[in-house]
Amino acid sequence: MRLKSLYIHNYKSFYHTTIEFDKFNIIIGENNSGKSNILDVLEFVNIIRTKSFDEAIKLKGGFEKILNYNYDEKKIVIELEIEYKDFIGKLRVTVYKNINIKSSIIYAKNKKLPLGIYGTRYNSKYNSKVDKKIEKNIKINDINLLFINIIFFGTVFKISKNYAFNTETIRQNSHKEAREELEKNGENLGKVLFEIKEKHPNTFDIISNSMIGIVNEIEGISIQKSIESYNIGFREKHREIGINTVSDGTINLLATITALNQNDMNDILAFDEPERYLHIKAINYLLDSFRDSEKQILITTHSTQILKDVNLDEVIFVYRDIDGDTQTIKASNIPNLEEKMKRLAYDRPLGLDELINDGIIGDFE
Repeated sequence: MRLKSLYIHNYKSFYHTTIEFDKFNIIIGENNSGKSNILDVLEFVNIIRTKSFDEAIKLKGGFEKILNYNYDEKKIVIELEIEYKDFIGKLRVTVYKNINIKSSIIYAKNKKLPLGIYGTRYNSKYNSKVDKKIEKNIKINDINLLFINIIFFGTVFKISKNYAFNTETIRQNSHKEAREELEKNGENLGKVLFEIKEKHPNTFDIISNSMIGIVNEIEGISIQKSIESYNIGFREKHREIGINTVSDGTINLLATITALNQNDMNDILAFDEPERYLHIKAINYLLDSFRDSEKQILITTHSTQILKDVNLDEVIFVYRDIDGDTQTIKASNIPNLEEKMKRLAYDRPLGLDELINDGIIGDFE
């Protein structure tokens, strides 16, 4: 499953904004430009899908907190275009103070007429729900339309899995009994690694071996369980050290690699500033891992270091327009960008990081 585009209207800093995605996406912008809000809106939709409209509003601080404060409008619209095999699905969520409307349309690729339409209207004030469904009971490529509808819009499946690892929280809580799916902040890393080792030992070896050569002196990891406590160990040449001894960068790297290799049902992974605490070698290793992953990857970053060796179609610039609303533009769509990189160079083309640092690009108004 792949997220092709995301339309956001009146959610936080967005107002009539469309974002297009590729397989690997590097989201960059100044502080308070709205980078993290892109991941936040995906998380908001996930909560609506897997829990409830009321829970999503509550976890985001209330309806008024998620509105764009530049406007008096009391309606939020979020639309996702998702690709799965030979199908395109569009999920639209419309949010009022007490009413949530979800609708989905499924198309076969290169076909104009929809194969199925499904809608739900929920009134939280009266706790009432009305479903409307129009489906053609057919099979296409031996895949039942109902199954496709579940893949796209069923409450079991999340649109994406978001991560913003907190290394101190991981230190304090990774030994505790917890869920098997890695949490957003990584606090159950010990439990997750133990389950991977028990059920998917080859995957555990991949995670362990990935630390070799990237983190100084580390020759792999271990995970032990004792009386509902999980202890992560880091093997050095002559000893093994615990999670309280290693650096924040080592913990962040381990959590990110675990998320990439965890055997879950999430086809889209989103990481908030995954380069935190990491040196250049580890950053480059992660970038290669993101590109090689079978999953679709979104990352936000403040680091121009990441932009030293990227493809233009991987980069999405986030900025505020003249009205203060968040907008985006892909680096590959910036007029004459490659020519600027060559023209302003001396012995080599300038990189994106240098163009940003020098203020040559960044104002898209």
